[in-house]
Amino acid sequence: MGAGSCVGRVGGLAVALGIGAAVLAGAGVAAADEGSDSSPTVSAPTSQTSQTSETPRKTLKERRALRNKPSAEGTAQNTNDEKPDADTRPVRTRNKLSVVARGAEPAAKAAKADEAHDTAETVVTPVVADTAVESAPAEVPATVRKPFWVKTPVLAHEDSEVTEQDPEPARVVTPLLDRIAAKRAAADAGGDPALPALASLVMSVVAAGREATTDAPATVGSELTTSQVADSYPIPEGVTVKEVHPPLFWLQRIPVLGTFVFTPIVRTLHALPLVGDALQPIIGFPLNRFDPPGTPQPKSYWVTSFDGTRIFVNVMPSLKFDEYGQAPTVLDGPGLGLPGSTSLALQNDSLLPFDVIGIGRLREAGYNVVTWDPRGEWRSGGIMHLDSPDLEGRDVSHIISFLSTLPYVKLDTTNDPRLGMVGASYGGGIQLSAAAIDHRIDAIVPTIAWNDLVDVLFPRGAVNSAWGTLLPAVLVLTLAREHPRILPVAVMGVLFGKVKQSDLDLVESFGFADQIKDITAPTLLIQGTVDTLFPLSQADANAKDLLAAGTTTKVIWYCGGHGACLSQPKRGEVILDRTMDWLNHYVMGDDTVSTGPEFEWTDQNGEWYSSEKYPVDNGTPIIATETKPKTIPFIPFLGGSGPDPRILFHGPLQTLLGIASAGPALNAVNLKVPPAQELTHIVGAPELTLTYSGKGNAKHVYAQIVDDKTGLVLGTQATAIPVTLDGATHEVTFSLEQVAHTLQPGESVTVQLVTSTIKFLNFYSWGRITVEGMTIELPTLATDAQPETISA
Repeated sequence: MGAGSCVGRVGGLAVALGIGAAVLAGAGVAAADEGSDSSPTVSAPTSQTSQTSETPRKTLKERRALRNKPSAEGTAQNTNDEKPDADTRPVRTRNKLSVVARGAEPAAKAAKADEAHDTAETVVTPVVADTAVESAPAEVPATVRKPFWVKTPVLAHEDSEVTEQDPEPARVVTPLLDRIAAKRAAADAGGDPALPALASLVMSVVAAGREATTDAPATVGSELTTSQVADSYPIPEGVTVKEVHPPLFWLQRIPVLGTFVFTPIVRTLHALPLVGDALQPIIGFPLNRFDPPGTPQPKSYWVTSFDGTRIFVNVMPSLKFDEYGQAPTVLDGPGLGLPGSTSLALQNDSLLPFDVIGIGRLREAGYNVVTWDPRGEWRSGGIMHLDSPDLEGRDVSHIISFLSTLPYVKLDTTNDPRLGMVGASYGGGIQLSAAAIDHRIDAIVPTIAWNDLVDVLFPRGAVNSAWGTLLPAVLVLTLAREHPRILPVAVMGVLFGKVKQSDLDLVESFGFADQIKDITAPTLLIQGTVDTLFPLSQADANAKDLLAAGTTTKVIWYCGGHGACLSQPKRGEVILDRTMDWLNHYVMGDDTVSTGPEFEWTDQNGEWYSSEKYPVDNGTPIIATETKPKTIPFIPFLGGSGPDPRILFHGPLQTLLGIASAGPALNAVNLKVPPAQELTHIVGAPELTLTYSGKGNAKHVYAQIVDDKTGLVLGTQATAIPVTLDGATHEVTFSLEQVAHTLQPGESVTVQLVTSTIKFLNFYSWGRITVEGMTIELPTLATDAQPETISA
């Protein structure tokens, strides 16, 4: 990708982030279009003390049926329509086949490999039907790995015959792929995506760089399936791979000039956020001339996925290896609209330094690091399906199978690399998606991820207009190739407050919420207390599903995410340290590393606390009631909640992310909670009971809690409360967004009910509401579960 293209991408992303400041489009109810037979996503309660009724989630079979409806492009189908029940799903175990235990002598490993070689031989069929390559017999030991300084070839450039350890024939998936390829030939055939063109000369270089190789695609034969969730998600047994040869990489090989001029320039470019990532196919990685001969070097590859889509993958080897020249691997997923990171030396993520660990720190700790451009974005082909397990999740499975063939990648067993995953936002969602269908993943650290996208964008039927404007803008300005029905969902919701039920069902069908229970990899869920896109409730839903399934799970709440941390200085070292501890324990296999208690959180003062269990045991709640009636009108923006002007003093990124933050409102009904009599920890979801009447077409009001000492809204969160303004009196009870707040003796909070907030801003709701009574119930920690301060 050329400089002009890079400017287009980076500039476009900056403009997209800025769009959230001018959210002029409305938000409203995610109801069905008039005249249709569909119904709203969630039914608002209109009678005595009730919660929102929720539409049952579609089964896996129904979700696939939705995906296969005729549209601008087809989607891939899987082998079977249904997954096994949770009781029968396979559990992730290591060394399922005949494998030498870790730490065994090389001679013992060789003996095992020879024994396996004598059992059976299977010719592995390439996964992509339209890129099949004639295979030539070539015996390859299944498990023997020589140190990197002994085994020079990293990638074979011809098909090979792979020796298996099991006499059973390998699964052949070519017929399935043929069917998928036929359905997706028009829109998702895996061809190279069109890149933004701002400078024709530079883009010519980009085009040359993408295909500048004399090597034919190599089919990397897998060595046998090690685990699979169901027949619907077979572990890939052959992956077509092509190494990328950047057209300007040769400049770094020029004597003297290459070492002292061009390589430093390339290294500097890769240290700049997005710049080096965008230019990677042209300039390549920095060349280190001082490495010992045979040392693995960072490289990029085209990895062909199950349906022919080519995924652009960056492999950055570890800086230290074991006695066999191998290291475990970490997959690092990018955020929405971002390419795979190529910053080799950074200790923290270049864009989210307090949220995501850097590639440099992982490599120094002894991990190979792999990044990639997700399907439908940047250099990867295909159509984006929002981290669908059936598409993006299977892309990751093919990347994993490819990694198992690299000589410096440590294996648990054949075709099963020792690996974990990290990443934030879109890079957090892909971890849940991939781990649900591929049990070769040993541990995941999904940061500020989600559970249900429909609930995120249309909570209780309200339209999250702030993020509903920003996210599509990012996709448009970075030239992402999303499913053609994704943008209409956001546009119709933001502009008119109406979304077709079929579109909501489609977005839900892309999700993985009903497959969280299939994850067996130990999971560290990190979620932001001030995240206005993916609030704490999203991680809470994931955590409860994982714990119910018996999966090792830890939850961390920190001041960060898709929002502005206004109450305390950022303390990213806690998040980065916990991430490294999780990887070192479950991926590196260091049992001496402690992963700490099951739940850790920070309050508004930046103090950290812990609990041995999640969720925490609640004590006697704080209850307060207001019975004085008050009537307020529905007025867009003026006198409403947010954005809090203090976001302007926390840097450009915090300002952009904080646009959807709630703030104290003037046009509000207030309920003041009496001051605390003792040290009180509020942890969890408050519950609001509202008695009201009114007239108008508005469908929601919004509740928030304000710290009387600082004037900050707890978590900068406003929660949508469905209402029916038909003149009759109604009483409803709803939970608010979860909070973590500490009250010292004498401190208090105030509950506000408002008719307009920046996160749910719209210009077509009108009417008035009379609040006749309001009761708040604040959850507190149980007396016998007082938190213990932890070292940060």
